[in-house]
Amino acid sequence: MKSWQRWAGVFFLVVAGVVIQQAVWVMRLMDHGQPGSGFMPFGLGVILAVLAAWLIVDNRGRDANPVPFFEPWAWLRPLLAVGITSVYIVVFDDIGAMTSVVVLVASWLYFVEKKRLWVAALTGGLTGLSVYLLFDRFLQTPFPRGILY
Repeated sequence: MKSWQRWAGVFFLVVAGVVIQQAVWVMRLMDHGQPGSGFMPFGLGVILAVLAAWLIVDNRGRDANPVPFFEPWAWLRPLLAVGITSVYIVVFDDIGAMTSVVVLVASWLYFVEKKRLWVAALTGGLTGLSVYLLFDRFLQTPFPRGILY
C-alpha cells in the first residue's frame, strides 16, 4: 500500500507544480498592491505540494505485506461515486440546484456510503435546505430553479 501512496503523492506533487506554475505565469499574484487572480490558486498549490511531499515522506520504505491496489469488486463504489457526480453535473441546470443537491447527497450516502435510507434522505433534505438558506436567502446567489424550488 505504501508504494501506491507514494505514487499518489508524486501525482499530486506534479499537479501542485502545474497549479503553481499557472498561477505565477498565467495569472497575476498581485494586481495593483492587492491579491490578483493567481493568489488563491498559488496558495492552494503550495498547500497541495506540502501535503503531497508529506504523503511521499510518510510512506517511504517497503510494505510489511504487499496489498493489491483493488480487492475484487472494490472498484464498484468509486465507479458509483463518479456516476452519481456525473449525473449531478448533467442534470444541475435541468432539475434545479436545490433538487440536484438533495438527490446528490441522498444518493451518495445511500449507494456509496451504505447509510440507511432515512438517514440519507434526511441528510439530503437538510443539506438542500442549508444550501437554499445560505446561498439563496443570505448570499442572494441566483441558482437554476427546479422541481423543489
